[in-house]
Amino acid sequence: MEVVPQRKADGPIDHYVDGLAAALRGPRKHRAEMVTEARHSLRDAADAFEDAGLDRVDAERRAVGEFGTYRQVVPAYQAELANLQGRRTAAWIALALPVVNLLEPLMWWDTPWSADNASHFYWVLVDHFQYTSFLAAAIAALVIVGFSWGSRFLGDGVRYARLVGLGTMTFLGLHGLVGATVFVLSIYQWPAAATWPPMLIGMVVNLAAFGYAGLLAVRCVSFANTTPRPGKAGPGPLTTRWPAGA
Repeated sequence: MEVVPQRKADGPIDHYVDGLAAALRGPRKHRAEMVTEARHSLRDAADAFEDAGLDRVDAERRAVGEFGTYRQVVPAYQAELANLQGRRTAAWIALALPVVNLLEPLMWWDTPWSADNASHFYWVLVDHFQYTSFLAAAIAALVIVGFSWGSRFLGDGVRYARLVGLGTMTFLGLHGLVGATVFVLSIYQWPAAATWPPMLIGMVVNLAAFGYAGLLAVRCVSFANTTPRPGKAGPGPLTTRWPAGA
């Protein structure tokens, strides 16, 4: 998991924000933006309290106290990060699968062998692989709509993000099995395909696309599973308050 770089805390706000950064899991850029926004909000609040007569340390403590404990604020932040990862996963499936399939004919470009002797079962698998790729891309596009326009109807967006990750991993496993079978049968029927450069390049591209999709899906489930539920006690920093006497 990606972790926001930590630095030495200088005061109540810095200490609190560093703990918040350590508690969150999600896409690096968006997580850093959330932490920065929280820091700025806390500093603005502390400036207002300082202008009202408090010394700087007490002003920062009061700003932190009014911002909320980790248990109160982390769930909403983490839920947003999980949803962002879910959208990223669905977007990759929606875009990568059609592109990979449209480029697939290039793997067979100007081949020195004839495909006329291929078995019927082989072509059934090829058609299945292509059709399910475009179907999955269409479903992924609908999933993206669910994360945006349909978010008001989802209720539990974290559970939705987890289902997206699990569904993606299941699909990739089954789809990858079909693709591997097609590749093995291709080598079996046309041994020259094992050394055909376009075929090898195409396999590398396919493996890279599938591997990255799998990584996104695993992170999607991981980030959703680290989202604490409001009202439930959590370990470590999720239950921590800024010490009143610090």
